[in-house]
Amino acid sequence: MFEFNNRANILFGDNGHGKTNVIEGISFLCLTKSFYASNDLNSLSFNRTLFEIEGKFVTDHEREVSVRVAYSGEQREKCFLINKQPTQPLSSIIGKFPVVICSPEHLPITNGGPQERRKFIDIILSQSNSIYLQRLLEYRHILKQRNKILFNGKISGGMDQQILEPWTEQLVNQGSYLIHQRKQFVDVFNSQLQTAYCNMVGGLETPTIEYVPVVEDGDISSEKNIRERFHEKLREENEDEKRLGTTLVGPHRDELMLKINGMDIRKYASQGQHKTFLVALKLGEFFYLKERCIETPILLLDDIFSELDNTRSEQLLKFVGTLSQTFITTTSSYMISHGAFEGCGNKIFYINNGTILKQESR
Repeated sequence: MFEFNNRANILFGDNGHGKTNVIEGISFLCLTKSFYASNDLNSLSFNRTLFEIEGKFVTDHEREVSVRVAYSGEQREKCFLINKQPTQPLSSIIGKFPVVICSPEHLPITNGGPQERRKFIDIILSQSNSIYLQRLLEYRHILKQRNKILFNGKISGGMDQQILEPWTEQLVNQGSYLIHQRKQFVDVFNSQLQTAYCNMVGGLETPTIEYVPVVEDGDISSEKNIRERFHEKLREENEDEKRLGTTLVGPHRDELMLKINGMDIRKYASQGQHKTFLVALKLGEFFYLKERCIETPILLLDDIFSELDNTRSEQLLKFVGTLSQTFITTTSSYMISHGAFEGCGNKIFYINNGTILKQESR
């Protein structure tokens, strides 16, 4: 059992001794799922068939909220309770306990495929806007059904356009909303990203993000214009969609370009710059959510010091230590011994083989 403070909580120990399990548990309580494992089944301990996680949140208004998650691997069922009351659907939990997570699992945001950057935007907007989450889930359902129709048409060698058309209209309606919301997000988020980056490395490098939707050609300043352009692109890709049996146009194929001083970081950035950019993205996410959510987000920073030099690490610690309740995992004895975590009320947990050996406040 852990009792955390409301400032920085440092989980220190060697790799494989349970530090990440702690913040993975917090992720389950906030998002109903792990940030680490690809599915709930993979979160089970070896030879275990179920897990349970319980926690108590204290809101910004000093209200205590108890949360419990239980998952059965045998039944493939998950139960989520708030103050002992079952909560459904699980998607309704998203945003109640906002959280920002930065770990090595998120490195593909800066150096991986576009689906990782779309996921980054979707998680932020889903936590801050329940309507966005609802319409995102609807869009995914529509896309799945439309792809099924296209695939069946490819296999059979014939396509009934009347069957496809209603799904196309729904795809355009939901997809245009998502594109418009993403564009508005990027317009606001750039300044928050640059502020976070500057706090880490100064003003020598300027990071930017650019949203590149598939329907970009033309004016997409309004949802109405996006719908019109969406229809045009679908007409242009109609034959290719039938030939390939899949949907080629929509927010599921959009891109988010990340740049430093105008240069694509996937081509020109060092490992240290990739890590700095990722952490800045996550801190920008924190500020974005703080402005739009009822509760201040929790920060979960898993193994963030690898690829960062000591100067950047110490600057980062000074910055995040004043923001929110923060959880930091580290194997760096240097950071401990050189007093990097010294501060009013910071708490260090020394962990070995899943057990707290000792804890101390600094």
